[in-house]
Amino acid sequence: MRRIERLINLIAALLDTTRALTAEQIRSRIAGYDQESFEAFRRAFERDKEALRAMGIPLELSKSDPFVDQEDAYSIPKARYYLPQLDFDPDEVAALKIAAEILLGAGEHASAALLKLSIDSPSAPTPAPRIVWGANLAAEQPLLGRMYAALIERHPVTFRYHTAAGESSLRTVRPYRLLHRNGHWYVVGFDPDRSAIRAFRVSRIDAVIDVGTDDYEIPEDFDAGAHLGEAWAIGDEPHTATVRFDQTMRWWAEQNMPDCVVREAPDGALELELPVGNEDALISWAIGFGSAVEIIKPETARARLVEHIRPLLEAAP
Repeated sequence: MRRIERLINLIAALLDTTRALTAEQIRSRIAGYDQESFEAFRRAFERDKEALRAMGIPLELSKSDPFVDQEDAYSIPKARYYLPQLDFDPDEVAALKIAAEILLGAGEHASAALLKLSIDSPSAPTPAPRIVWGANLAAEQPLLGRMYAALIERHPVTFRYHTAAGESSLRTVRPYRLLHRNGHWYVVGFDPDRSAIRAFRVSRIDAVIDVGTDDYEIPEDFDAGAHLGEAWAIGDEPHTATVRFDQTMRWWAEQNMPDCVVREAPDGALELELPVGNEDALISWAIGFGSAVEIIKPETARARLVEHIRPLLEAAP
C-alpha cells in the first residue's frame, strides 16, 4: 500500500473514533500497518505522525485511561480539524478567483471549489477574470501531483530536466518542499548525484522517469526559503558571478548583500560575488539598477547585458 493511502486511512480512523487509539490499536485496525513487524510499524508510524503535523493536522496525544498510567493514545479532534462555516463577501470571492488563476490556472478543480465557496454570494454570477501569469500551470498540475505524492511518501524522483540554456539531462531529487515563487512552482530537495540541495522549476521538468522506493528523512532545521532566494540563484548548476556596484548604489549592496562583498575599488565601488544558476535572471536583475551595476564575470553574462542595454544607449539623446 502506498504511504499516501495509509495516511488517509490514519486520518479517517482518528477522526471517526470516539476514544483515542493506542499505537497497538492503530497497528491492528488501520490498513497499511497490519502487515508490518512491530519495529517496522514503529518507524512508519513515527514518520506518519511527523507528516500529519507538517500538514497542520491537529494530532492530539492523551492517555488510553486518564486514571491509570497507561499507553499514549492518539486522536484528531473534529473541532480543530474541520473548518467553520465560511462566509465571503464579493471582494473576497473576487480575490480568491484571482488567486486561483495565478496559482492553478483556474482548472476544473479550482473552478469547482470556487463555485462551492461562492454559491450563496452576490458575486457568484461575476465571471472570473482571466489572467496570464507565468508558465502553463494547467500543464504543470500532473507533475505537481506526482512531486507532492513523492514528498508525502518520502520517495526520490528521477526526471528529465531542461536548463535555462536549453540543455537536457536526467536529474534525481529527494523532495523536501514544494514552493511557489514569482509565478512558478519549484521543488526543493536533496540531489544525491551532486550531494547538495537543489531547486528545480517544475515548468522545466519534461517528464517523471521514475519514483524510487527508498525512504529518506527531511532535516528538522531545513529552510526551503534559504535555498530559494533571488531568482538569479535558482536554476542550473550554480557558478560564481562578479558584479560591481558603483559608489551611488554601494549602500544598497552593503545593506542587502553584506556577505557577498569581496573587495572595494579605489573609486568607492564595491565588487560582489554571487552564486548564479540563472543568467537570464541575473541580467534582468542587473538592468533594474541601471548604470549603477555592472556584470564583470562571467563574460557570457556581461556580453548579453551589453546587448540588452546598447539599444537603450543608442536611443538616448
